[in-house]
Amino acid sequence: MYFRPKDSVAADIIPFYRDDTYQLFYLRDYRNVEKYGEGTPWHLVETKDFVHFTEKGEVISRGGKNEQDLYVYTGSVFEKDGVSYIFYTGFNPYFVEQGKRREVVMLTASTDFKTWDKNGDFHLSAPDCFEPHDFRDPFVFYNEETGEYNMLLAARLNHGPSRRRGCTAVAVSKDLLHWEVKETPFYSPRLYYTHECPDLFRMGDWWYLVFSEFTEKCETHYRMAKSLEGPWLTPEYDTFDNRNFYAAKTVSDGNERYVIGWNPTHVGDEDYADTQWGGNIIIHRIVQQPDGQLYAALPDTIRDAYGLPVSWQEGNAIGRVSGIEGGWRIGCADGFSSLDLGELEETCRISFEVSLEETCKMFYLFLNSDEDNEAAYYVGVDPVMGRLTFDRWPRKRSDYPFMPETERKIPIQAGRKYHMDIIKEGSVLEVYFGERVAMSARMYELSKGTFGFAASAGTADVTGLTYMVAGK
Repeated sequence: MYFRPKDSVAADIIPFYRDDTYQLFYLRDYRNVEKYGEGTPWHLVETKDFVHFTEKGEVISRGGKNEQDLYVYTGSVFEKDGVSYIFYTGFNPYFVEQGKRREVVMLTASTDFKTWDKNGDFHLSAPDCFEPHDFRDPFVFYNEETGEYNMLLAARLNHGPSRRRGCTAVAVSKDLLHWEVKETPFYSPRLYYTHECPDLFRMGDWWYLVFSEFTEKCETHYRMAKSLEGPWLTPEYDTFDNRNFYAAKTVSDGNERYVIGWNPTHVGDEDYADTQWGGNIIIHRIVQQPDGQLYAALPDTIRDAYGLPVSWQEGNAIGRVSGIEGGWRIGCADGFSSLDLGELEETCRISFEVSLEETCKMFYLFLNSDEDNEAAYYVGVDPVMGRLTFDRWPRKRSDYPFMPETERKIPIQAGRKYHMDIIKEGSVLEVYFGERVAMSARMYELSKGTFGFAASAGTADVTGLTYMVAGK
């Protein structure tokens, strides 16, 4: 379900909907210079349902070490009068010492969406009001209010505190070929080092500006406004996921809208190791609330792809577990209780409803657990702090109460049922809570074991358990 190219990883995804098909352009990182050479090209994978993928191969080739686009970085696709344009970032780290720009915007075009011709005369670089070497990730759209094409860019002001210079710059054009970069940024909140991978769309009465930052938590954020002129408001839930979902952009088929990013791999495939650039492609469905806020949910097609039920069997129980209609009541007032339900498949979906009593301090879904629930991964619902967490025991770092920066803020009311979907595909873990929050993680070192539920200092009711693997 979560595409990753062979012998490499997928980094920034540039989605585009065309001919009833989602065209997922992505930066392919081979991570092997000796075998594949330096630089990143654009590749393309097509899908109609986010379940089945067809690889179409390389789209934009990387240049040589003496060319601007040694690394073909993020951009956008725009179509007009039968011509498809890809505006992209040409990045060459060696150019700085030669007195040249490290990053400029470049252009390639196609009349058949198969063969792309680079426009060697097109180079758009940062004007003096911005820093010269951070000018990338063009996103092009037609501004109906002004009758011009607009290009949003990840840029940095040339003044102010270093970590607060990040902004979303804007350029304007009448013909897509000649652009003027405006000195006044489109959005400049003085919050982040940079605003990577800008994306813009309208849904109902609201405009949404999407960008990713690595100043604080390496997350994809969004802002909302009733006008392109702003003000750009920060909603209560201003991220779609955590740090394990980055550089996300959106795409719509005209009915549903999805946000697509990548879940990073870890150095050495170790649980507590540093995350790397690129990994598996992850897709969330965007749900708009009446107040305009956006939440992330599991796409229906991915949920439906898990159509083969797997049986479970009540096994080892600790503390107090009792049967209720459609499930179990797990927990007691004075300690920890758990119920083991059998072996966890390597790739599967677990869905259920959970309701916590007012005194319950913690609810867990444990994964890849040993017999005594001593070694396991834990998806935690923490009503005290109002958050989802992801944990592992035994911990490699005793000073980490859970996996760093995976937690997600969630609303929890005692006695209310919340639906949870958990998708596990190899080391990739995707968690959805209450049709509102997504949480991405990795599970590397504990590769096998059982699954089940647990609660601390109070009771949790678990009902409607569905345990499925892929197929119909």
